[in-house]
Amino acid sequence: MSAAEAGKAYLAAVCPSNILADKAATTVQTKPLDLLAAKSAAAALRDSYRKTIETLSDQKVMWPEAVKPDVATLAEAMYADLSGAENVANQTTDANLIAAWNTWVNSPPPAATAQKIRLKLGIPADTASSCTPS
Repeated sequence: MSAAEAGKAYLAAVCPSNILADKAATTVQTKPLDLLAAKSAAAALRDSYRKTIETLSDQKVMWPEAVKPDVATLAEAMYADLSGAENVANQTTDANLIAAWNTWVNSPPPAATAQKIRLKLGIPADTASSCTPS
């Protein structure tokens, strides 16, 4: 797979999660909190993280050697996000949901590895604009 093909495959894998992460953050930060909407947004994000991990880890995808270990590292690190979103989605009170969200989003994200992949594949660093259809 060429770097250009890998870049397209990478964005196809991560953009749905990036977009849903932004939506979940907006939903959780909206005042007053809509508990059901926040739980739903977190559940959708959890499911998207799972799909992203599956796609990045698919043995049939022949990532270029320059990014193959980074893609594997990113997929492995995303399990923490999958678990964090699952925890938020399972909360039953506003206070517990906010506490679960804050604990999760304040843990170290795998953003550095994602940026390393973007750099190696020639993808812009801006995760919002690169995930917006042109």
